[in-house]
Amino acid sequence: MLKKLAMILILSLYSNANAQNLDEFTVENIHFHMGVVAGFAEVVKMDVKQIGLSEMFTAEEATKWETVIKHITERNGVMYYKESDFLVTDLFPSSITDGLTLFVIYKDDTLDKYNALKKRKADLISADKYDKASRREIAVGFGKLLDYSDSVIDGLIDSNGIKD
Repeated sequence: MLKKLAMILILSLYSNANAQNLDEFTVENIHFHMGVVAGFAEVVKMDVKQIGLSEMFTAEEATKWETVIKHITERNGVMYYKESDFLVTDLFPSSITDGLTLFVIYKDDTLDKYNALKKRKADLISADKYDKASRREIAVGFGKLLDYSDSVIDGLIDSNGIKD
């Protein structure tokens, strides 16, 4: 019950931000971005999500704000990973991450699961077996790691994945 209440709180805060002018939420308004990190750090800490993903940053911006993210994650008893080679799947268009850096918020062995999924994808590509079925396998695996429901995963794949 506590997990659900926390998620509702996080989503309501996120919804309020979306109701405002998103042009205001640039890197210059770092308070918003750090609030996202703090929100994900809390839900990861409470086992509502396995991982959380920060907003996207340039490499320079990520370096600039990494000490703040380190402080937020340490305060919440979770960890972060600075990711500049994001796992691209059919969940999201690659254009939103190309050349950018984000922070993966996690605890326990979740980063190992993320990296294993990246390795699985790389192995499939190397073996020339990254076909529609394996693309779906990787996308679903990543969606599960993000704790998305099956319907959300399917909807994202339908929106962004390869077509028949």
